Amino acid sequence: MTDPTDEFTATQAGTPPPEGDGSAPKPARSINIEKRAVIIGAVVVLALFIASYILTFVLDRGAYLRDEEGSIIPGTYAADPTLDGIRWWQFLLAPVMILSPTSDGFMTVWAIIVLLFIIGAVFTALDATGIMVYMVEFLNAKLGKRKYTLLFLLSFAFMFLGSTAGMFEELIPLVPVVVMLCYAMGWDALVGLAVSVIASCFGFSAGVVNPFTVGVAQTIGGLELYSGIGMRLLTFALAYIILMAFLYPYAKKIERCPQKSPVYKEDLVRKNDFHFRLVDFKEDKGKNRALVWFGAWMLVTVAFALTSIAWQALADYLMYIILAVYVIAGIGAAVMCGLKGKALFKELGQGALRLLPAVVLILIAGGIRYVVEEGDIMDTILYLLISAIGTNGGFGTTIIIYLIIFVFEIFIQSGSAKALLLMPMIFDLCALAGIHPQVAVLAFAFADGFSNVILPTNAGLLLILGLTTVDYGTWFKWSLKIQLTLFAATIGVLAIAQYLVYV
Repeated sequence: MTDPTDEFTATQAGTPPPEGDGSAPKPARSINIEKRAVIIGAVVVLALFIASYILTFVLDRGAYLRDEEGSIIPGTYAADPTLDGIRWWQFLLAPVMILSPTSDGFMTVWAIIVLLFIIGAVFTALDATGIMVYMVEFLNAKLGKRKYTLLFLLSFAFMFLGSTAGMFEELIPLVPVVVMLCYAMGWDALVGLAVSVIASCFGFSAGVVNPFTVGVAQTIGGLELYSGIGMRLLTFALAYIILMAFLYPYAKKIERCPQKSPVYKEDLVRKNDFHFRLVDFKEDKGKNRALVWFGAWMLVTVAFALTSIAWQALADYLMYIILAVYVIAGIGAAVMCGLKGKALFKELGQGALRLLPAVVLILIAGGIRYVVEEGDIMDTILYLLISAIGTNGGFGTTIIIYLIIFVFEIFIQSGSAKALLLMPMIFDLCALAGIHPQVAVLAFAFADGFSNVILPTNAGLLLILGLTTVDYGTWFKWSLKIQLTLFAATIGVLAIAQYLVYV
């Protein structure tokens, strides 16, 4: 029996892999849900789902009054035991009920699920043509000698898209590609996740001109759109330095000694699937044309995202535009590589079905919000947290605001929806406590972005981890140092903003 390590090393050296039964290797799958990642994610999310139901028995039911736009009117909370709460059958059906038009945010859930199926379908079709492996080989041939420059540039690019266009879920289809590229460069899946997922969320936290967090929050607070950009640019720079300070030495360590990777054994199996030819690479004109087609449409996606910063009407439809673009880009590239007719539809169908387990995780995670809202305790939780702030104006108040927003990320993943719920009340409290509203905007952007890559209730994070060899427990343990360092840095930025800038 051949050791998987031998085969991957052989292909890196440019020699064919050891022969087995003489049959051609099966196409590599860049999209492949890991059972272990799904099981661990399901256990964590299911525990939170049950805990949310228990809270409906522990906390009082109550509600705030709301204005015509649906925003909370501060100071109007009242406990109301006559509210119906959630029935047992609603709790059991909550993961399905969130798909109903009567559920808040149901369009977002549907969009994520459709994106999920499109990712599976398109990338499976591309895998069948061999273009995904070819793309990694091509990039390695062109950039392999400058791979650490590539590490710095890719991380910056993902941070830029997160900080300007607020992109996170839209970047999910690129994650498997980045992970494959990191394999070819001699790194592991964790490096690929850091370059893409952590970088985009760090950029999202900085929110330099993020329309979904900073834009919405400043509009609610009556602030000039994207004002106070200096502190957010400082945060962007700090976040990038923190990420690179952790990532660069880690990538070096894994390159020198792959066995030190927490996912070494899991990565060996995945790497062995791809059969990279990294030395004797020969270009294929047909696949080059397909890559140009695919890359051009990805640039169209970026152009739409950046345009949405100034054109809010486009931002409302950005997810749907990106879904269409991925279909055009992926299917077009597959056809150019010779995959057509029944064979194409077969691969598309198999790819969509392959990601069904991830749909279950997304539905359970979404059910947590449904349980809390239908249980009439969402406003109660907000009231209890807001009551803890007080009005003394100290820096501790700012930190509590930060933590409140972080807690609500468990129930509401949408940044704009969270802003509409929380910010009117937080701005009123800031006025009473003498805290500048720009500080509240910073705290909101920091907490909303920071939490995207640490909380297991984030459907996008669960999906991304399921597409790699990294389970949630491994991810939490590995990324915690980076996350805590960013948290400390953002606390420092808030202190500077509160005491030195916005006085």
